[in-house]
Amino acid sequence: MPSRKPPVSTAAIDIVSRIERVETDLSPAERRVAEVVRQDFEAATRLTIADLASKAGVSQPTVTRFCRSVGCGSFNEFKIGLATTLTVAAVYLRSDRVFSDDVGQLAQTIMMRAATTVRETLDQLDTAAVGAAIDAFAKARRIDLYGQGGGSAAMIEDAKLRLFRLGIPVSVYTDGHQMRMSAATLQPGDAVFAISNSGNSRAVIQAVEIAGSFGATTVAMTRPGTPLAKAAGTVIPIVIEEDGNILLPTPSRYAHMAVIDTIAAGVAVKLGGKGREALRRVRYTVASIGIAIPTPSTDPGPLNQTVRSDE
Repeated sequence: MPSRKPPVSTAAIDIVSRIERVETDLSPAERRVAEVVRQDFEAATRLTIADLASKAGVSQPTVTRFCRSVGCGSFNEFKIGLATTLTVAAVYLRSDRVFSDDVGQLAQTIMMRAATTVRETLDQLDTAAVGAAIDAFAKARRIDLYGQGGGSAAMIEDAKLRLFRLGIPVSVYTDGHQMRMSAATLQPGDAVFAISNSGNSRAVIQAVEIAGSFGATTVAMTRPGTPLAKAAGTVIPIVIEEDGNILLPTPSRYAHMAVIDTIAAGVAVKLGGKGREALRRVRYTVASIGIAIPTPSTDPGPLNQTVRSDE
């Protein structure tokens, strides 16, 4: 039987989030309880322990064990915590759709996990650190992005797409040697944005340290207290518990994407007219893909044709 975490105050936890995070540690009987609760969160707050046990086809002691597994000392404490969660974040948790097919239920699981993670990220967001990152990037001469591994590498690519459209020179590095070389070319007025969920990527840590030593502003989105957090000048702390189901998307991915979008939007606002003009040019250029581009009249042959986006 998996070890249980000691009960904590329901005021300190998001019950819906906690159910998602501990699900892989639950016994099969407890998972049936979790499924009944997830089918209708609001109705679950009105059930008696006997009602919930009956709906899940388990014993009442199993319901009590489930409540303890999600950090509550009793069934009543669980209902109070769930009701509080629903009151604060009902907009994210309610859906008029009821799925009976496998794909619909899978979609519900994935999308509710994403919404829960984003809400949890907002609850813990260090707005001062995000503000410092926005200020640094808005005035940066150039921004170099560092990240290794599938998740972090994908996130810095997303950050690049969000930032370079604002007219800021942005480069992405996922190779350790190239990170060090890039960091060595930075100077005051430049900025680094490093992303690492673990905060232990040696190549990223060293690159951030090198960049800082040459006067660049260094920002890291990572777990607090990690080597990367200690190396960066500004730390945006993100603590999202991962689960053991490798078939589902990593929850931290949603957290990082939400913060990246917040930073990019903040930088756009800071840049004002400059950012709007860059975005206008990008939008116009992309929108014009596929429009006929006239070629010189002296060559009316096959070259005089429409340029398409796939050419």
